Amino acid sequence: MSRYLLAKSSVHQWLSKLLARYTVYVPTERDGQTHWHLLDPRDLEETPDRVAPAQRRIRASEPVKSFMFQPRQRVAGFPEPLPLPESAPRLLLGVKNCDLAALRVHDKILGEGEFKDPFYVSLRESTKLVVADCPAPEQSCFCNLLGLTPFAKEGGDAALSVIDGDWIFEVGQTGQELVDTAPELFTRLAGETTETKKRDEERSAAVAALNMTNARPWNPDLPGAIAAKLADDSFWRKHAKTCVECYGCLMGCPTCYCFLLYDQAKEKGLDRTRVWDACYEAAYARVGGGANPRAEFIRRFANRFDCKWNQFKRDHGVYSCTGCGRCFKACMGKIDIRTVLGEL
Repeated sequence: MSRYLLAKSSVHQWLSKLLARYTVYVPTERDGQTHWHLLDPRDLEETPDRVAPAQRRIRASEPVKSFMFQPRQRVAGFPEPLPLPESAPRLLLGVKNCDLAALRVHDKILGEGEFKDPFYVSLRESTKLVVADCPAPEQSCFCNLLGLTPFAKEGGDAALSVIDGDWIFEVGQTGQELVDTAPELFTRLAGETTETKKRDEERSAAVAALNMTNARPWNPDLPGAIAAKLADDSFWRKHAKTCVECYGCLMGCPTCYCFLLYDQAKEKGLDRTRVWDACYEAAYARVGGGANPRAEFIRRFANRFDCKWNQFKRDHGVYSCTGCGRCFKACMGKIDIRTVLGEL
């Protein structure tokens, strides 16, 4: 792992070099929220300092999965087959560790095993990820309860820390080419420096803030606790009473991977399209003949918790949740899953 410093005054020059090789997406602040933004050369001319501040904010409102597992995608055609699209090189500059961990869930489901999703794999393999530290976690963040930290320890192509406007990078083999786009702009760091010392202090402070916000630990046997509570309708009804079934928690979740396929007739043949599905949808579990084992919403509500914190952990060894807090942010009824799981 190599470590480099990119001075604040050189950031926009480096970004200009990147734009010649990649389609670049960066987080930017808009109306008090962070959103992914397709970087344009004009951005660097008009607002060259626009990118750096958002790198220190929490994750963007849009989950990173949407770049690889798109909300709506044509996946087949008849009678003419649909060729796999050629994926141009892309760079996501400023991914947070909670989103990086969520991609590992999608890798397990869509990118591994006998039945890989070729669309996901193509987009995933053509996308480089720079994972930025999260020095100021908000009250809605709880990655620490899932064993994560507000900075990347592994994964991604490079790790980024923004300290006093300067950018510190840690890169491995796959991330070195990002530095090599303009090596004259980077200074190689060896050992501890003033910048890395301050970075480590910020990381420790962020971890301490998360531990203070989420001081109440969950049941160490969360899967077992959920399984034991699954049939207790009174428990789930108490926590679901403010839910309006808007699906905001599911559409914003970085780990949800359920989808629905539908066919649409054309003049000659048809197209098959995939869209994100929601397990809160009344017809989600309905089968042929009209039977529906989860016709009541309370059963669908309980199933979501069972899926993320019991079944997925049992089958894949990790929780299907990374503590990003998007579900609480989006929830009109302000249902906090930390409260629900904390009572198990």
